[in-house]
Amino acid sequence: MKLKLIALATVMSALPTLVPTFTPKASATCINVAVDNQIAVGAKRANQTRNNSQSISKDCFGNTSTATGTQVYTGGGRVNQTINRTQHLSGGKNPTGVRMPHININVGTQVNVPGRKR
Repeated sequence: MKLKLIALATVMSALPTLVPTFTPKASATCINVAVDNQIAVGAKRANQTRNNSQSISKDCFGNTSTATGTQVYTGGGRVNQTINRTQHLSGGKNPTGVRMPHININVGTQVNVPGRKR
């Protein structure tokens, strides 16, 4: 009887280390990231435009997209800076069947340091 209890206690104490071996790895939801910088230094006039469209399919799982862009202008006169981007994520297999919310991160910085007026 004591031997059976010892064997059972040994198996029970080893369970926490064995469980991760038999369970699937955790996977993240789908994530879209867009980070852009538009910088104009010295321009008398700067038009800075950023058009970003992000979408993720409902069935998407475990996918990530990261896009970055930088536009820098130095000089006088006028400048037009435009960024147009479309990001779409889909696909992947969700082994858990639990739906998680998708994440869209959209960050844009526009800096205009005008030149001196003469």
